[in-house]
Amino acid sequence: MKNHDLIDRYFENSLSPKEQKLFNDLLQNNKEFITEFQFQKDLKEIIAIKQQEDLKSTLVEIENRSQKNSRLMLIPKKWMVAASFLILTSLGIWGIQSKYFPSNEAIYADYFEPSRNIVQPIVRGENINTIEYRAFVAYEAQNYHKAINLFNSVKNPDQVYIDFYKGISFLAINKPEEAIDLLKSVSNSNDLNAKQKGFNKKSQWYLALAYVQINDKENAIKELNKIINDPAENVKKDAANEILAFLD
Repeated sequence: MKNHDLIDRYFENSLSPKEQKLFNDLLQNNKEFITEFQFQKDLKEIIAIKQQEDLKSTLVEIENRSQKNSRLMLIPKKWMVAASFLILTSLGIWGIQSKYFPSNEAIYADYFEPSRNIVQPIVRGENINTIEYRAFVAYEAQNYHKAINLFNSVKNPDQVYIDFYKGISFLAINKPEEAIDLLKSVSNSNDLNAKQKGFNKKSQWYLALAYVQINDKENAIKELNKIINDPAENVKKDAANEILAFLD
């Protein structure tokens, strides 16, 4: 097989195991092959940059025309996005789809971050031998399986924050269905005191992320809209709007 054919198959990700071994050997030991590979690699990067610049110019031109042309102004925004996607596809820019049209898994991974423990302060060197304290020690250590087991053993009439942190622990170990049951309970709790209402609000955010993770678009949008339309909610409003833009 000629060098350029081998390099083409490498960029197409279609090398057989035998060809891959040959490719690796040549890339380590053959100066001519190394030079040709680097040239093709640099060329592809230059083409990709040029295509991105051309795409940007094309989309700017479409936007300008849409503002001047009453017919184009009637085109739904989703159709404009779809047209942009077709341009992207025709240009063959690698990886562009995942950047601008992320999957639900990518959205979840980007926005999920376990809530900080604000209930049980963990003091280094302190040995409080209660199940709840040990549960939060495990939670802060990101040992979520252990945290869940300990949360299950906590005997506390005030279950709101226990269910909240247990729900997040389930999210952290990729068990969104279990998390949803707990977070819904917290979100729908009534007659809460001021401290408990904070968990009530926070649970909506994590509930929305759980629905995103299981591809339940309808319920995810419902929870995100609760956050966006709540006049008292400020912290997650921007993030909720960002996710909603991907889901709509």
